Amino acid sequence: MADAFLAELRAGRALPAVGTAHGHVLLRDGRLARVAYAHEGDPTAAARLLAQAAAFRHLEPAGHSPRLHEIVEPGPGLPGGALIVDFIDGRAPRLPHELPALAATLARIHALPLPDAASPIPRQVNPFLATLEPIEANAARFLDRAVTDPEAREIVAGEVRLARAAAAALAARPQPLAVALADTHPGNFLVDRAGVAWFVDLEKVHVGSPAIDLAHATLPTSTLWDPKIGVVLSPEDVGCFNEAYLAAIGVAAAAALRPWLMPMRRLTWLRTTLFMARWRVQTRSPRDPSDPAQWSDAGLSPDMKAHVDATIDRCFGRDFVRSVCAEWRGL
Repeated sequence: MADAFLAELRAGRALPAVGTAHGHVLLRDGRLARVAYAHEGDPTAAARLLAQAAAFRHLEPAGHSPRLHEIVEPGPGLPGGALIVDFIDGRAPRLPHELPALAATLARIHALPLPDAASPIPRQVNPFLATLEPIEANAARFLDRAVTDPEAREIVAGEVRLARAAAAALAARPQPLAVALADTHPGNFLVDRAGVAWFVDLEKVHVGSPAIDLAHATLPTSTLWDPKIGVVLSPEDVGCFNEAYLAAIGVAAAAALRPWLMPMRRLTWLRTTLFMARWRVQTRSPRDPSDPAQWSDAGLSPDMKAHVDATIDRCFGRDFVRSVCAEWRGL
């Protein structure tokens, strides 16, 4: 199976390398191979692949993500394994005009029932705390080395401290849970000819906060990540997107979720900013064989590497950081 699949990969057409966790190859039969990146011998690769496969199966009833056809387990020459899924013939969303399509897709996926307890899909008991913990860990390890501007660095550090100060009160309040996608930057959607927005990257699906998915779709740290999107949305754009989503999920669900939109948006900005800090430090550091979790940008094309570097530089600028935080600080 492995040798035959590797031959199919070689015979297929590699698509532009823009992702940090997967490469994509269009196979001769029209299906798509999602080839997971991993270091040789990574003991966690098989579990990650199976969790991702479970996510594809769980989301299929919503009709807005590719169908899963086969699992190719990790092995020699393919350390991360691969999933064979439908190829979605689509393009990047045009924002802000197609924000309603993204909102509709998120509403349909978030309406799915939660997976049962035996599912390998991860489950957050408390999304606020579960999100804050890696933020604090990344801040402690990477913030000083990644953000060179002292004012920008202090603003980020101050937001981390404020999030920790608010954690006890926010964590005590019940928050709506859903099958959340986590990495909902607009570049992970493809819009087909009918105008349907398909969500195509299911690597990080988990039970968590739908408010984080909404924030991640519209924060500038997300909308600038993919060069095919490359826009900063206005507050009015974000408001219309949120209202379109809330209208789609019904009055009761909207009333429960609305109070969480801003707190989780603020937290999601920290998550994306500290993601960038980790990215900046780890991708510029020599490979550490003792750390299988070290990130690498080796799978990216040179153009995408240059774009990511420029985007991170922009997002770490003091004026940029000030302008983002003004949304909730009222500056």
